[in-house]
Amino acid sequence: MKRALFLIVVVAVLIFGGFLSYTISQQGSAAVPGVLIQTNNPEASVTAVTPDKGAIFFLFTAIALGSVVGMGVTIALIFWLLSKGVTKVRQMPDEGFDFTLNASSPNSIGGLLTRRPSVTIAIIVVALITLSAILAVAFGMFTPR
Repeated sequence: MKRALFLIVVVAVLIFGGFLSYTISQQGSAAVPGVLIQTNNPEASVTAVTPDKGAIFFLFTAIALGSVVGMGVTIALIFWLLSKGVTKVRQMPDEGFDFTLNASSPNSIGGLLTRRPSVTIAIIVVALITLSAILAVAFGMFTPR
């Protein structure tokens, strides 16, 4: 019953929108009560659509829709990879993590840094950026002169 009511409401809204579009296209903005025509120049009027204004609208709509879809795909990919990683970790045997720099211990910080050089480089880069930001603030680089 709820689906049928929802379908009826959607169809009614679409029919009303089509009727309103047809009326406006036949009679102009005078067909809509409460709309005042401020200018006769179609480029300056918000109620008149010219080919240039239509093309710009579709361009911006495509960019906005592409951005939303791109962000959705990116977030879906991130969550898929995270879920895959969680599933992989759950299947591994339970081992404790050692907070040592000993590289011979496979499940420790040292083992991670020796197996994955990219993690080591990332830690060094973050440490250098943090240190440079602290020094810049300490020496007053951001104060107006």
